Amino acid sequence: MFKTSVKLFIAILLSILLINSNSIAFHKENSISTLVKTEWDGNKETKKDYENQAKQEFCALSAKAESFKEAGNPVINQKDGKQTINENGNPVFEEIIVYKINLKGSHSNKAKKVNKILKPNLASMNLNVDWQNIKLVEILKMFCLQDSSQDRPFKFKGSYLEEFYTQVAKDNGFFKKDSEEGDYNKKFLEGEFGEEIMKKEMGILINNPNAVWFVPDFLVEQEEANNKAEKKAAEEAEKKRIAAEKEKKRVAREKAKKKGNEQWISENKQNYIDEFGKKLNEYENRITNLTTKRNKLTTNLNDFEAFMLEAEEDSKNAISDLVNRDNQEIKELRDELRDNIKTYLSPNDLKEYKDRLKKIEKINFKKYKNYTTLKNLIKRANKSNEAANFVGTDGTKILGFTFKQKKIGFIQEFENLKNRDLGSGSDEHEKNMDNLDSNIQKHGENISNFINSKVTEIKDLDEELGKRIPWKLIFIGLVVVAIVIGVGVYLYFQRKEMDQLKREAEEKVGSLKNEFENKLKSTSDQIKSVSRTAARSQQTPLENDAPEPIQEQPKTPEEIIAEKYDELVSDYKEALEDFSKVSGFKQKWHGLALSRKERQDGTKTILINSTRPFEKAEIWCVTFSEKYFAFPGSTVKSNMATYMNLDFEKAGRDFKGVFAVSSGSSYSTEPSVLRRGGAGFVVERIGKIIFPN
Repeated sequence: MFKTSVKLFIAILLSILLINSNSIAFHKENSISTLVKTEWDGNKETKKDYENQAKQEFCALSAKAESFKEAGNPVINQKDGKQTINENGNPVFEEIIVYKINLKGSHSNKAKKVNKILKPNLASMNLNVDWQNIKLVEILKMFCLQDSSQDRPFKFKGSYLEEFYTQVAKDNGFFKKDSEEGDYNKKFLEGEFGEEIMKKEMGILINNPNAVWFVPDFLVEQEEANNKAEKKAAEEAEKKRIAAEKEKKRVAREKAKKKGNEQWISENKQNYIDEFGKKLNEYENRITNLTTKRNKLTTNLNDFEAFMLEAEEDSKNAISDLVNRDNQEIKELRDELRDNIKTYLSPNDLKEYKDRLKKIEKINFKKYKNYTTLKNLIKRANKSNEAANFVGTDGTKILGFTFKQKKIGFIQEFENLKNRDLGSGSDEHEKNMDNLDSNIQKHGENISNFINSKVTEIKDLDEELGKRIPWKLIFIGLVVVAIVIGVGVYLYFQRKEMDQLKREAEEKVGSLKNEFENKLKSTSDQIKSVSRTAARSQQTPLENDAPEPIQEQPKTPEEIIAEKYDELVSDYKEALEDFSKVSGFKQKWHGLALSRKERQDGTKTILINSTRPFEKAEIWCVTFSEKYFAFPGSTVKSNMATYMNLDFEKAGRDFKGVFAVSSGSSYSTEPSVLRRGGAGFVVERIGKIIFPN
């Protein structure tokens, strides 16, 4: 009894340790407690949901929903309408219950871009850890290093972070012993670069372009202080810039005052006109770009219209020219193509594009206000030889006289223009053109993907079906012909034999009548005697003549699995040849539709669930006896021309790491062997696809 209790205690203890180690997803070093608002209303049934929600949102080590008592509205004395005062002379407030979540080891929910280097030792972001003993993974957890393209995981173990952190460890020289695989559990200073990684110019290399990090709880106050300091520095810099601009203008004014009008004009006029001209060239280049973009847009729309009409004609011809209309695959592709025609070849879309282009064509790019104002300014500046016209209200002294005018001068007018764009509406007009061009390009891509590709697919399938030899019908026809011939030959020889017997009987009937009757009687007696003897022999069979039962040898597990695999391959080949058997094949062998995971960097290829149905998927996954096999789907064979095009370009791209692609005398396949791995399947042994020459 005691031993049983000890075993039970140890089992419970190990379970708790496993659960805890699995739940500690994020940083524990330097972690502090932080209270955050929550929508939890105190319901015990939803408490855990809100705790997990906050834990995931803030990448927290732990999250606990708690209730707190706080002061609410003032308690009003009904007699005088004033706030109630207690015996200690303090104002009295209503007591209310509020609910918050206490986070530990949490992070900010605002992502910060990594930009290739993560620096753990900045004075402004001091982690304050034991650098001699801390592990790389703890540093990464403290920064809550994430991939912005992925959802925040609830826990570290089993999430994409393991693979991500392993790659970071590898990129920074943290390897497992006698291996090239990254090891994020190594001590931070035991990597390839040692203490060099602590230097400001180095840091932790992050090659993932989507990498972001989140400020940990113990650095939130420091981060706020850093932001304030950065803002203050920017404000100081702006003040200095403004002061410098003012000083520049003051110097220019003083200089203008010191020179005579002619001297000022001689030394300054052309310089300013040149400066005005540079801005004018900038405007005119912008106008040229807008004009070019509009012309290109017009050409693109005309090309799109022609492309759209051609696609419409090709799709209608493809449907009308179908030969194998009753084929199920043809019917499905035809219905899909008709739906796509309604969606992507609508004349309303083309009309909308033309209407938008008409509005754009009406725009006069040379009528923008800033452009016309600048042209007028340059015209007036070229005609004027008066310094006062240039300096304006700022004024200037020439030979002891102050020259100025009541309205602003050319220089001041230009100062108001030099940092401005072409004019109000120019950015919006360009954006409208870009949007229209983008819409046209996207629509064209959709027509290619959903109309033209389907036209090619349905034509290829119709042609393939036309080339297929109807072996079943031929076999049935041959069987029927053989039966007819066999029956005819049999009837012919039966008729011939009967005619022969009839002739012989007629020749002998007269002379041998009596003799025939005697023989007939004798023969009848013999037949009766033989019948009685046969009956007796059938009634007393010999016991030792009974056949001995054959002992059947039991099959080995290997023989059973081999027979099961042969049955699987046979069913797969039948499903390829007859589309109606695909559904039965899927149900019998527990079929799954898979596709190759995008952006794979590891040595092993990962397959995930496909968005396509099983019947149209490129990869079929089947299983028996806890073994997983991947076969090319029926669409691969029916679309061989597409996969073989451009030296097997599509086949090599879609089946990389899954099937080795080659050519041979006929189409054949060999399945790849899979194993369960995470949220998908890992290819253990690559299969084969052989396309016909």
